[in-house]
Amino acid sequence: MGIGFTRVILGVIVVLHELGHFAAGKYFGMPVSEFAIGMGPKLFSVKMGETVYSIRILPLGGFVNIDGMQPEKFDLEEFKKGKTDEIIEDLKNEKGVKEEIDETEDEKFVDEVSKRLDKAVEKELKRQENIQKNGFFVKSPFSRFVVLIAGVMMNFVSALIALFILLSITGVMPIKYSEPVVGEILADSKAKEKLKINDKILAVNGENVSSWMKMSEKVAKISQNYKNEDINLKILRNNKEITENVKLTYYEEAKANLLGIQVLPQKTNFSERIKLSFVMFGDYFKLTLEGVRKLVTGEVAMKEMTGPVGLPKIVGEAYGNGGFFALLGIFILISINIGIMNLLPIPALDGGRLIFVIPEFFGIKMNKKIEERV
Repeated sequence: MGIGFTRVILGVIVVLHELGHFAAGKYFGMPVSEFAIGMGPKLFSVKMGETVYSIRILPLGGFVNIDGMQPEKFDLEEFKKGKTDEIIEDLKNEKGVKEEIDETEDEKFVDEVSKRLDKAVEKELKRQENIQKNGFFVKSPFSRFVVLIAGVMMNFVSALIALFILLSITGVMPIKYSEPVVGEILADSKAKEKLKINDKILAVNGENVSSWMKMSEKVAKISQNYKNEDINLKILRNNKEITENVKLTYYEEAKANLLGIQVLPQKTNFSERIKLSFVMFGDYFKLTLEGVRKLVTGEVAMKEMTGPVGLPKIVGEAYGNGGFFALLGIFILISINIGIMNLLPIPALDGGRLIFVIPEFFGIKMNKKIEERV
């Protein structure tokens, strides 16, 4: 099951990434020869205009071919030679002929090959002319920049949408971002006589706290050297600010001294979910950048990374513990990871191409031969 879910998640993420490149390329009038879902041999394909839309046998992502992205010289004679062999093979298959054809004895066959070759050459010459006029490399730096960045942006946008969907399904503010409002007081809490349901904790020992997470972090810090002293809480109760001195309670399960309270579930409205989607996206983004930093500096060993081979195990365990919500969380995390990793200035990645485009905004023309070699 983990393998199946991993294929679906990675497949959707990669297809969305390539869809970004495809849509941007089409918008700027670049010739796109193929947009494929999956890899390997074709299962189904249809040509609409200049583009072949295909579904391939391996459900592992997809790809888009934008003409002119690789500056190659067109060799007409080489094209004719390869196309002739292809046409002859196709004709033999159509006629059910298995043996070699004697061109001197089968003039009709030779004529048909010649006609098809002429049409193929005419079509290819028009395609090459279009590449010279509208191909990737002849477009403005801005157009190329947008096309290259579009895949990454699609990953980021899809992560934002997934975050909004996740928040909309639950309808409840995640604990990390919830206000520090008391929803339940545990029976063995030493603070039960001082606190009440719906109390909003404003400050702990004189330090303001804006969220349940900040309040919990402050209490955890105090717990490290706690000696049964009073903890001063500023509380908002019935729209009035009051102060209460409470003691922490030791919980064996948490191995820490805590207030012994639980957060009040807080519902979110539409605008809050939109805002929170961006806030959570920012946290995921920072988390990923921190991971990259640790890898570069050696704080985290490369062997601690998980790749496509180890991912199914993590996905399977996540689904077993959290179901659909956990899968959505993994989709969000991987989407942002793939987006950021593609921005790195590494050859073959989008970032590796962007480093050759960005200088052109400042009038610095890059050598295409050097770029092609890289």
